[in-house]
Amino acid sequence: MDGLLLDTEGAYTVAQQRILDRFGRKFTWELKAKMMGRQALDAARVLCEDLKLTPEEITPEQFLVERDALLQEAFANSPLMPGAERLVRHLAACGVPMAVATGSHAAAFKLKTSKHGQLFSLFHHVVTGDMVAKAKPDPEIFIKAAAGFTDPAVTDMGSVLVFEDAPNGVEAARAGGMRVVMAPYPGLPQEHVTGCGATQVLPSLEAFNPEEWGLPPFPTTAAASS
Repeated sequence: MDGLLLDTEGAYTVAQQRILDRFGRKFTWELKAKMMGRQALDAARVLCEDLKLTPEEITPEQFLVERDALLQEAFANSPLMPGAERLVRHLAACGVPMAVATGSHAAAFKLKTSKHGQLFSLFHHVVTGDMVAKAKPDPEIFIKAAAGFTDPAVTDMGSVLVFEDAPNGVEAARAGGMRVVMAPYPGLPQEHVTGCGATQVLPSLEAFNPEEWGLPPFPTTAAASS
């Protein structure tokens, strides 16, 4: 969801660097790529370990408390990523079942989507990070999301199409036996995209062609305006 449907990644970067400035550490793209898609505490542990932050400096739990306080206002005003609304509304209009599988916990999900409630109501169900035991790159969250479809039920994981912006999410989807379209968050270094295992890589959701995946095509401009 973050960096794919909602543009929250920039806010994460600014808030985390603001905290790290106190300790003379730099929040790099290399580190960001490791953290993207993970549950909050898991990601904070990766950060502290990667930057060799000691418990005497700051613990992962303390880092999250500070970061979340900085992010409250930014999250409440999260804009949509390019192509996200068009794709979601099109698939919903065509009766294609959709779910959200996000590493964000329920409270953070509610805050981030507060401006876009109607759009997110088009999803059949939502699985948040606090509903699973293991974070991406483990496939648990995607498997749980697939299990939420009951009419019809998902009997073949290979029929599931996942959209992801982060390497951890791509790895999780592939581990679950699913196809995955990756639309990397702008600025993600190419080395984290090349060889990531995605079935398809696109510059953004705006470039997604439903027909390539056996989905109903977007309406033509003439049809859409008639």
